[in-house]
Amino acid sequence: PLRPQAVCRRRAALMSDDARGTPLGDLADKLSIGERIGQGTKNSWVNPAYWNRQFVTASHIANNVPNGSTVLELGKDAKNLYYVPSPEAMTLVVPPSNLIVEQGPIREAAAKLRVPFSLFTETPLDAVPLTAASFDAALLFDMLDGAPEQAAYGAVSLLANALKPGGVLLFAEREGANLPAICADFNLQVASEAEGGFDVGIATRRPPPSRQTRKQKAAAAARGRRRPVAVD
Repeated sequence: PLRPQAVCRRRAALMSDDARGTPLGDLADKLSIGERIGQGTKNSWVNPAYWNRQFVTASHIANNVPNGSTVLELGKDAKNLYYVPSPEAMTLVVPPSNLIVEQGPIREAAAKLRVPFSLFTETPLDAVPLTAASFDAALLFDMLDGAPEQAAYGAVSLLANALKPGGVLLFAEREGANLPAICADFNLQVASEAEGGFDVGIATRRPPPSRQTRKQKAAAAARGRRRPVAVD
């Protein structure tokens, strides 16, 4: 089972050498997210922050998406989908932008995964035809930097509505996007860590109240409306 609270720990979402074959395992296991980004900034010779974000992204996805999941991502390309362990099916939504999206390379990359794949591009987020409560996991990584608040709410609305009860939204977004608070506004249960200028965490869609619970509430309300019978 997933443990969202583990994201807030310093050992959260890390890959060890034995588990994932990552050469940074021994070092990364001792560092927080912010410290990992700082370490890479000192030691990497080309675009260090990018490569450290990719390490955090890969670790987060590989450790917190269950096997056999149906996965939805709001992203720019298919590379994050390669980090998903044994998915059942995957969907990528590329939001409208001023850049031309080449579907060919994306579909070619996704085809190597050999799972059912759906792609939506240039479609407004409120018009993407996703079935509600149909995905086990959703991904949102570094997509909201500089986005207006309305756009950020639209992104979370799309992903949250698509999640099954108990489904998880994995994210790593810059602190300025205020993503944990937005997720909470959609009644998602949020566990996150803010370090190195990023909010990294898991937001879980709460299961609806059971029918039994609603019946119990109705019965209790009915009992409360009954007046005691006076006995002489």
